[in-house]
Parts: sequence; C-alpha cells; structure tokens
Amino acid sequence: MRFHVVWRKSHEPEEAYRDFFETNDIYEAKDFAMRLAFDETNVVYVQDVKRDERVRDFDAEIYKK
Repeated sequence: MRFHVVWRKSHEPEEAYRDFFETNDIYEAKDFAMRLAFDETNVVYVQDVKRDERVRDFDAEIYKK
C-alpha cells in the first residue's frame, strides 16, 4: 500500500505513531485522516511510502500517479 494514515494520541511521545489505515488511493487516505483528526486528542498524518515523505497537498499531481 502506498499511503499510510499514521496517528498517535497527543499526550503520547513522538515515537508512539502507529499505522491506522493503508490504501493506494490518496483521496481515501485523506478521508480517513480527516475523520481521525476530528478528535482533537489525535495527531495524524499521511505518509507516502513510494516517495518516502509526508503528504502536504492531497491534490498534488504527484500523488495521483
């Protein structure tokens, strides 16, 4: 899977991040990340495994390939 939705609780240490969901669809990753981030005690990001970087712009063309 290309995109990993990664999360931790805000009171947990930085190294406590763990995978929540994996998908090849950037929009599905965005949807899950936004739902998970709705809880203000969650810290969430999406990791692009193919590019080895955090997703900053879900609409960027580089994630649609």
